[in-house]
Amino acid sequence: MMSGKFLKVSCRDCSSESIIFSRATIPIACAVCGATMTNPSGGKAQLVGCSVVEILE
Repeated sequence: MMSGKFLKVSCRDCSSESIIFSRATIPIACAVCGATMTNPSGGKAQLVGCSVVEILE
């Protein structure tokens, strides 16, 4: 069983939507504008440049 979920997030800079893993261990950049959306924090990814649109099951 996975301890994380997939999240649909929207980039704060360009509003592009991406799907990320909630426990990402590397920084994730927006595929469209390159803005940093998440930073690793030793557990759940810290959302810094995006907001959650939907939690995917």
